[in-house]
Amino acid sequence: MSAVLNAVPHAETAPQPPLPPVKLRFMAETDETFLPICEHLCRTVLSHDVALDCDLLDVGCGYGRLAYGLRRAGFRGSYRGFDILSTQVDWLKRNFAQAHDAARYDFDFANVHNARYNPGGLPFEDIKLPYAEASFDCVTSFSVFTHMYEDDIRHYLRRIGPLVRPDGKWLATFFRLPDDFSLLAQHPAMRYRLTEQISPHAFIHNPAEPLHVIAYKESFLRQVFAEEGWSVASHHPGSWLGDPNDGEFQDWFVLRRQGAPAQEPEPPAPAETLAPPTPAAPACNICGGSAFGPGPAGRLASTGAPPCCQSCGSLERQRVVRHMFQAIPVGFLDWRRSLQFSPDQAHNPAWFRSHEVSVYDGPGSLDIQAIARPDGSYDYLTVSHVLECIARDLAAFDELHRVLSPRGLLHIGFGGSELRAVTEDFDVPVDRYANVHRYGRDVYQRFGCAAKGIGMLAVQGIDPVTGASDVAHLFAKDAADIARVRAWLLAWDPALVIVDQQLP
Repeated sequence: MSAVLNAVPHAETAPQPPLPPVKLRFMAETDETFLPICEHLCRTVLSHDVALDCDLLDVGCGYGRLAYGLRRAGFRGSYRGFDILSTQVDWLKRNFAQAHDAARYDFDFANVHNARYNPGGLPFEDIKLPYAEASFDCVTSFSVFTHMYEDDIRHYLRRIGPLVRPDGKWLATFFRLPDDFSLLAQHPAMRYRLTEQISPHAFIHNPAEPLHVIAYKESFLRQVFAEEGWSVASHHPGSWLGDPNDGEFQDWFVLRRQGAPAQEPEPPAPAETLAPPTPAAPACNICGGSAFGPGPAGRLASTGAPPCCQSCGSLERQRVVRHMFQAIPVGFLDWRRSLQFSPDQAHNPAWFRSHEVSVYDGPGSLDIQAIARPDGSYDYLTVSHVLECIARDLAAFDELHRVLSPRGLLHIGFGGSELRAVTEDFDVPVDRYANVHRYGRDVYQRFGCAAKGIGMLAVQGIDPVTGASDVAHLFAKDAADIARVRAWLLAWDPALVIVDQQLP
């Protein structure tokens, strides 16, 4: 590699742009170290057979380190960089391009949501990229996927892929882990010690700032690459796991764009050759508890099993909702402002950008029939077994609709609605829960959802503890969100059943 690096020319005779201000350099380079680091990054890119006259897209261009390096190396192609950091992009657009090569370099701000770096942004699928299909020979993304949840990685691979010409390259860095990695056996010289496992294949360094460092097992990364049409041309392990002097800090993956769809995985071995699995003891999918007792007033689940988790107090309906929401990518939720009426273990506050709970007659309690918040204040609302005891439930639904943003998602738990065709109303409470409504399968019509432009999914799931079924209702103003959630749910668990679907 050294011969290739030494052969890279410099173009220092041309006018050079000013260095980005120190306050924009979040990697803390000094004036003396900035350009050498840029040149090193460029040399590493060119060492992977990237031509100086290629069309290159720099995903997460930051404050232009690769652009500076390419320029000093005599780059003759076209460079396009985009980032979710508007301040850095604005400075580059004003200061980087010179008159003699203004058409060669360009930078774009992409207002994509990231809870750490751009919390006010939009989901990536809602962003229109200003690039034509098959317009790039090479894509780079350095220290980008290290700050993303796994579904966001997949979205980027899927959105950027069509922009790359057949057989094009993607050079990307990751915090990559061996498949046998364990939190209990980490190298003493590891730069970022991992402290928590957040999925079967992902680990984080700091639970208080989970997007600071996310590391993924290698088999997962290779699987996602293949499923999205990329093969691994080469992999260069990083030094972050051990010796700080051994190569580049993060792992480098050189991916090759495939012209044909990714190969289907091999089918599993015939059932008769597999050992029968040992049934696992029931466990609460909210807290992991394994001890269960009777529910309120000593009741049992419809299957005869005790439903109440002795650790967290969850019941069938809460575990069903938690199971459903495990299908929804973190990136679909973590930008949302959430409001919950009445405490409910089904939802994890960490899923959301902010999470507020209104407890009836508690401090700061909100009247669901007249919510003291501006229009569109929340992107997520959850109401479980509350409307049953609200006399003016139609007014309450109107208020929920009012404070829900255009991309908002509303979850409502209607107890036993699947058991009756039509909602029943009562002048006086009919049970010890003070219910004045027993909802039926007509809730979409009852609340005038079509006229309000709201779609609905009614989803039946199975409680992993008792085996009892329950139905959750999800409402959204955006038809595309209804389709997304439906696809995620059905891909997550074939046992989930869409018992009703209405589009806005």
